[in-house]
Amino acid sequence: MPTVSFTTSGALQKSALRQANERLVLNSIRRHPGISRAEIARIMALSSTSVTFVVNRLRKNRLIVEQKLGNGSHAGRPPTALRIRTDAMWAVGVEIAQPTSRVVLVDLAGNVKKQETVPWQVSPELFLHKLHSTIRKVAQPCRSETMLGVGVSMPGTIDKASGRVIAAENIGWFGVDVGRLLRRRLRWPFFYENDANVSALAEHWFAPLESDRFRYFVYVRLRTGVGTGVVVDGRPLHGVSSAVAEFGHVMLYPDGRPCSCGNRGCWEQYASEGALLRSYQELGSAKRKNETPIDSETLIQLARAGDKRALKALRTTASYLALGMVNLVAALNPQAIILGEPMVSAWDLVEETIREELRKRVPPYALSDLRVLPSQLGADSALRGAAALPLAHYFTRFDHGKEDALPNRVAIEAHV
Repeated sequence: MPTVSFTTSGALQKSALRQANERLVLNSIRRHPGISRAEIARIMALSSTSVTFVVNRLRKNRLIVEQKLGNGSHAGRPPTALRIRTDAMWAVGVEIAQPTSRVVLVDLAGNVKKQETVPWQVSPELFLHKLHSTIRKVAQPCRSETMLGVGVSMPGTIDKASGRVIAAENIGWFGVDVGRLLRRRLRWPFFYENDANVSALAEHWFAPLESDRFRYFVYVRLRTGVGTGVVVDGRPLHGVSSAVAEFGHVMLYPDGRPCSCGNRGCWEQYASEGALLRSYQELGSAKRKNETPIDSETLIQLARAGDKRALKALRTTASYLALGMVNLVAALNPQAIILGEPMVSAWDLVEETIREELRKRVPPYALSDLRVLPSQLGADSALRGAAALPLAHYFTRFDHGKEDALPNRVAIEAHV
């Protein structure tokens, strides 16, 4: 349920009920552009009086527009179509990543209106200073009262409240106070999340209306290691220290490759983008092992052009990826496992390898309802998810409660 305010006696505050209904109706309009008042009442189980009250308040606050439909020849009130005024509010999304970080400005519907890039620097302080300046630059055209906030996607284990990176081994950050360095002199709300979790949020938040919106799924991020974002009943799963669901560090081989976490044989040492590129290098002859390194995009192009070495590296990595997915199925029994880049771009080359490995190792009863899919957002999943953090908070959370910011299907009937 959405978080709402209570009086000391436990009664719901009227203002909180109004805000809850306004945000729920607004989110329904966001998800169903052109929806009518009657359709909102039916979908959300609200009375027509409540819907009229909420819609009128949203129009007064210039958050939505209402357009009459038809030629007006029929009896009674003509139907109307409701749409969000996408330029009424703005949000900023930040993806911290190597070799390039990105900052975007999005409107109330999540459409990207402006984008800037920030090249990586070894010094966290210098890098975050440049990132801070870029955030200010991107948001400069927006009035302060229309800025919903800044969402920040970060790798590793983080403190969500402060934005402090506790440990991000793959980029060499330990105890870096990202939040303090990015927030200075900015009065907007900041929201911080692990990159795998925001990628999962993006898949849920930006799912096309006609597609399935999974309530139980795992997003597997393969850049800079293997990160997993787990969504349970529509909400991201968090541990005590936001270090839950680190399946990238589940051990596949006790005496396997050394991992940056200090262990050996972790899943990410065999299934990540880095593992893919290393596999390609190791498959080369002794003379070719010193050749200039390539990126995953080039490797996939080579595989499509018939390069057997590139294709073998892809399928070997896909096989290891499926081995770890077996553990996901056994531990979580999800509706779906959604895979990120580089497997999205190579999906037609690796899909059968992954499915064959799963068929060999997962019981049919556990596999029958599982869907394995490439990300619909590809390389933009974490960036779009970061931008969705303030949007989701605005649309689905009330009175700054503690619930996680994913859309809620439950409507509250307010006495207005």
